[in-house]
Amino acid sequence: MRPLRLLLITGVLLVPARAALADGGTVTGHVTFTGTPPAQKPYAVPTAFAGCGTQVSMDRLVIGKNNGVANSVIYIEGLKKASAASATHDTVVADQKGCRYFPHVMAVTEGDAFTALNSDSTFHNVHIYFDANHSTVMNFAEPNKGTKMVEHVKRPGMYQLRCDVHPWMNAYVYVAGDGFATVTGADGSYKLAGVAPGTYKLVMWHEGWTTKVAGGRPEFSEAVQQTQEITVTAGQTTTANFSLK
Repeated sequence: MRPLRLLLITGVLLVPARAALADGGTVTGHVTFTGTPPAQKPYAVPTAFAGCGTQVSMDRLVIGKNNGVANSVIYIEGLKKASAASATHDTVVADQKGCRYFPHVMAVTEGDAFTALNSDSTFHNVHIYFDANHSTVMNFAEPNKGTKMVEHVKRPGMYQLRCDVHPWMNAYVYVAGDGFATVTGADGSYKLAGVAPGTYKLVMWHEGWTTKVAGGRPEFSEAVQQTQEITVTAGQTTTANFSLK
């Protein structure tokens, strides 16, 4: 089933939404964890799940150099790029490997082809939800190694990928439309380039890191979201950092 198409409008911009990229500035920064990060215990895989090993990482809180937090989504609320033609359209792959999704968090632009690939020799079922209301967008089986499904995602917002067979498997895809979005790297850093001068709301989203197991199934905490007002100047770099604790 293909996703519903609708227009999502968020926030009020203080400058025109479409401006020449040549006059743009850059937004950079880090997401870090303050204090001692909580221990992230691996999930003990029940013996019924053959081919998945004895334990897997939940990938909920990935800490790198200088307590940088990977897998945080950074986006500018409501701002569109100068033109749809200027956007690159890549094939984004969510690879099911070792009974986990790789990468764990992705940001894609409108029109990108989204591919779910099964690199395991075990049965996976890809169940994709629109995270805002947990409604099902896609639900399909990938029973064999090398099986893949290609879809085009159009509706902006956050999507969650789950596996109906393996309850610990989850990942997130943020669809930015023709807006500005990225995911922090292993050291918690990010960069948004070609941003039109103006004042905007910058959003940091992290999936949350608390996990508990009930009845053998993992239960995940709510996502964490923070915002900052930033002012971008032509040809200059604006720094905006976020801290989790």
